[in-house]
Amino acid sequence: MSHRYHLPPSAHTTFVANRFVVCTFAPRPFETDPGALKVPFFHNNDDYDEVLFYHAGDFFSRDNIHPGMMTFHPGGFTHGPHPKALTRMFQQPKPATDEFAVMVDTRDALDVGAGAAAVEWSGYVDSWKGRP
Repeated sequence: MSHRYHLPPSAHTTFVANRFVVCTFAPRPFETDPGALKVPFFHNNDDYDEVLFYHAGDFFSRDNIHPGMMTFHPGGFTHGPHPKALTRMFQQPKPATDEFAVMVDTRDALDVGAGAAAVEWSGYVDSWKGRP
């Protein structure tokens, strides 16, 4: 944890393999420095495909994500906090995160299987646009 700024997901790495890493997100205090950015920053996963499974809690960096959902961000896809999360970038309504999630970053490109395609929320890509 860092009181000054939000650390990248790699700080949450719990398992490292030859071609992938696993990161575990669990409740933690928010950054306490008054000027600290308290939401994830926009970034590219240039070398990895990223899959995130949301297990439980209130996911502070995403809007309309619920337990049991997964997100997939292919390598090179810029992503970060949803527009709603940006309204809380310097002040959170509570002292700590309330989320349990597991992320897998893979060096090899992932294919979306038929099972995942069958339950895809096609509006997810539009959720990044925010509200007019």
